[in-house]
Amino acid sequence: MNRSDEERLTDIVMGDAVLQLLQKAGPITNSALLDKLRFMASMESNSTRQKALQRAMAEVMNNMQSSNTEGVTLKDTNNVTHIFRNRDNTGKDTQH
Repeated sequence: MNRSDEERLTDIVMGDAVLQLLQKAGPITNSALLDKLRFMASMESNSTRQKALQRAMAEVMNNMQSSNTEGVTLKDTNNVTHIFRNRDNTGKDTQH
C-alpha cells in the first residue's frame, strides 16, 4: 500500500466516524470524534484499518492541540496546509 492509499483509508474511517456521530444528532466535536474513533479501533480486527484509525486519532489530537494556538490551519483540496494568524492579536491595522 502506498501513502496515498493509506491517506484515503484514513479519510474513509474518519468519515465513517463522523457519519455515526451525525446519526446520533449530537454535537460533532473533536472530543466526540476522538471517542468514536477509539471505540471503532477497539472493535476493529483488520490491521490495515486499525492503522488508519490510529492515524485518524493522531490527526484529531493534532487538531485539538493546534486549536489552542492563536491561529487557524486549513487544508485545501490539494492537501496543502494554509496557516492564518493575526500577528498583532487585535485585528486592527490589517493591510490587504
